[in-house]
Amino acid sequence: MDVVTAFKAFQQEMRALSLKGFPCGIGSWSSSRHSTKKAKSFKLLKGHGEKEKIKGKDVNEEEPEALKEYLTCEQSPWKTENVTPETQHLKELAITSPSLINEHFLCFYLQSLRLVNKQICEVDKQMLKFQNLEELILSVNKITLLNSANLPRKLKILELCSNEISSLQQLSSSPPPMLQYLGLSYNKLSLPSDSRYLSSMFWPNLISLDLGFNDFINLRDIVASLSSLPNLKNFILLGNPLALFPYYRGFTIDILQNLVSLDDVLISLDERHHFKGIASHQDFIAPETKVTIEIGKVTGIPNPIDPLDHPPEFPVVNNNYFVTYEFLGSPKSADKVNEPGKEENKDMEREKSSNAKLSEKDSPSSQALLDTVLDNTGINSAPSDNEENWRVFPHKLPQKPWGDPIVYNYTKVHTVKDLYALKQLLQNGLTVTVIEEKILSWPIETEDDKIPEASMKEKVQGPGKVGGKGSAKNANGQDSTKEKRKSPVSFRSDPPIRKILGSYHMDLYSIITGNHNYQTVCDLGVPKIEEKLKSPTPEIKETIRGKGDKKNSAVSKSRTSAKLKTPDSKKAKGKRDMDSRISMDTTPKHLFVEFKLYLQQWLTRADAEHEIYMKNTMFSQ
Repeated sequence: MDVVTAFKAFQQEMRALSLKGFPCGIGSWSSSRHSTKKAKSFKLLKGHGEKEKIKGKDVNEEEPEALKEYLTCEQSPWKTENVTPETQHLKELAITSPSLINEHFLCFYLQSLRLVNKQICEVDKQMLKFQNLEELILSVNKITLLNSANLPRKLKILELCSNEISSLQQLSSSPPPMLQYLGLSYNKLSLPSDSRYLSSMFWPNLISLDLGFNDFINLRDIVASLSSLPNLKNFILLGNPLALFPYYRGFTIDILQNLVSLDDVLISLDERHHFKGIASHQDFIAPETKVTIEIGKVTGIPNPIDPLDHPPEFPVVNNNYFVTYEFLGSPKSADKVNEPGKEENKDMEREKSSNAKLSEKDSPSSQALLDTVLDNTGINSAPSDNEENWRVFPHKLPQKPWGDPIVYNYTKVHTVKDLYALKQLLQNGLTVTVIEEKILSWPIETEDDKIPEASMKEKVQGPGKVGGKGSAKNANGQDSTKEKRKSPVSFRSDPPIRKILGSYHMDLYSIITGNHNYQTVCDLGVPKIEEKLKSPTPEIKETIRGKGDKKNSAVSKSRTSAKLKTPDSKKAKGKRDMDSRISMDTTPKHLFVEFKLYLQQWLTRADAEHEIYMKNTMFSQ
């Protein structure tokens, strides 16, 4: 497959405009084809297309003004939509002066060129043919490297957003000297060495720079290089990992004194005053950020005890519930990320490694939900400057018994040093899961708990009839077997059975785009409830017995009808009504979890000083 260059894409774009087809160009429909006058220079553009009087005019010919209506009429199939004013003027020029439209003229005439989503991989030397081009937009292409020596020399606006550029070295080799705007957002820029190519030595007239949504982390080096640009007024860094620092905005504003707008937000005099001097304090510029996660109430968990059911005495069923959420952690602190301690983290590891602890019905889906983030985030492959490789771990809240609601009021402050991993997590989103843990406990039957055979016979035959002896009594004359029965019963517990009641995936991309607070009520849907076998009603029992004698069935029906006529039938009806009301109250509800996430942000220098003071106070204690 041939490599698509920028000039080839331009040629394809001109062919797509149909500048030589109806209603443009020279044809039987145009009266301009009779004009034999040729322009001596391109400065006569305004005079082209003037109507000439020709004898023997063809009836099929149309005037230029009539042909222009085909480009603007709503019912016309040749109506041009979603085109730039320059393209519209070019099509009109192809009607009035079709003899001018050729490649040489277009390269001289065009001042703005937009080649978006054309699969361009290279900017070739033929782009230098555009002698008067001032604006070049090459966004949404596949450009990996761009040699600035191939760019038109009069270029003032260059937009290269949403490409695959990973380095600024070739772009800065010989840039256009009059460039005022450079757009490089949504690329793959991450190298710390690229900061040295952002100085006035390469871009002396730069007014606006867009480096948003790349992977820069070295805030100090980038801002230091940009401080040498005398004309820089607008700067965009939002979407980079470095923008997640709490001091990002204050530090940038304090260093770049000539800046008017940062991340498309105007810088006020009050804001500049509040951040004055923050860049000079090294204690404020720590390479970390803090993320606070709060989980409030959990509502909608179904009651494990059915009010219409009469469970057996054994086994004893103990139901507990807990919430898990995904967040970053380092391998060294993997055993400390959960609350309240290491034991719960070991439970989570046992849950992931043993499918036998999950119910047979939900084990595949539950295990998949628990391991989704660990398998699919791809954070492990990300480059990191930190010695620790931060990954996503499930964080578990303390277990609590059933309630509606279950109030957690959980708050956890996570300190993150790998901001690249944090950005990846926010892009992928975060999953909250509610899990039910059920433990069955059975009584342990020991030899001491067994009633002797003789005492059982005595209970049936009476005292003194077995072996001529009475029942065993202690010194106080009390039955010793009764004392043994009153002793506490020991239980053995089965392995816990864990079942996922619901999960909710949150889109946290708004945090990357500048929103530092995120709160929502997660709707986890209707929890799956195991269907329980119900005991047959008396009517069903009578139906089953109806296979016998018809007389017996007739007698049973008469007895049943007689019972319904008794006053007790009112009580039965009232019981059925009460049971129906209970069943209506126990209908499945949606499962909701209150969730909040806060990204640390300093709005003033006083916020930074307070944070450092609290940190020093904590270490001193």
